[in-house]
Amino acid sequence: MNYLGKYLQMPPTFEKLKKLELILEKEGYSLERDLGLILQCAYFAYDVTPYDVITFASTGCDGIHFGLLTDFGTVSDLEDAFVVCISPMDFGSHIKIVARNIREFVGLICTMKDAVTVSNFNHMKEEEEYLRLLKKLKQEDSENEEYIERANYVAEKIKSAIGCEIIEDVYHYVEKKVLAEREKQIIVPTLDGIGIITFENVNSSHTIYKLEEDVNIDLNEIKSFFNNSTTESKLAFIRDAQFTLLISNEIELKELVMNEMIQLGLNDEVNRLRNIDQSNLPESNSFSTSAFLELD
Repeated sequence: MNYLGKYLQMPPTFEKLKKLELILEKEGYSLERDLGLILQCAYFAYDVTPYDVITFASTGCDGIHFGLLTDFGTVSDLEDAFVVCISPMDFGSHIKIVARNIREFVGLICTMKDAVTVSNFNHMKEEEEYLRLLKKLKQEDSENEEYIERANYVAEKIKSAIGCEIIEDVYHYVEKKVLAEREKQIIVPTLDGIGIITFENVNSSHTIYKLEEDVNIDLNEIKSFFNNSTTESKLAFIRDAQFTLLISNEIELKELVMNEMIQLGLNDEVNRLRNIDQSNLPESNSFSTSAFLELD
């Protein structure tokens, strides 16, 4: 499976990180050991990973991973794609846009000194929550000088290699700057907070099909919805149906969604959906609510 689809290759910032990791390893450091960031050179996903997200890193903890939001293939350059954090074990708050692009995401990692900490943002909104987290981290840093020295060294190497900057006000960046820029683009809201941007119906009215977890699915009603809705409304339904796990739990709905996506020309997204299957989840894996997939 070519998980990059139309994009052919990962963005320059990711490639620079790969090269830097080799240099760090020779020096006895690494992105993984010192910042908790594991670069992924093969596609991997859980059933909650949005189909239009290209994953590029993980933390090795609770299935937490990060990906580039392609907005169903409309992003022209992956270097400019929003970065999404997916934390499968935090159902209900398991998806959040955390950076405007991969370079700023790397700056966020250098700021927090730990990729897992960034995933905490998934269930934070208020400034007080960020301040409490930063205070806690500062206390922990003072108790582990060796760790922070190593993390600071790696962060400086990253900043030099990538050209990224420390995020001075994390709360303002994530909750104001990133959110505001995304909201300018969204034309139809979705349950995961990602939303749908304009595709082809700028002046049309868009219908929202209300979904929730464990709702009874009326396939005929959904077919009628697809037949009479805008592309944006259809994509919003797909996001919401995935977010609520309805697609992964309802085989007939999954087939219906796949057929609709094929008609919309979303072949890359269909390939990702098709290859995420609960049967791929090892029995020993503790992530019982999410399917994991890794493909070359």
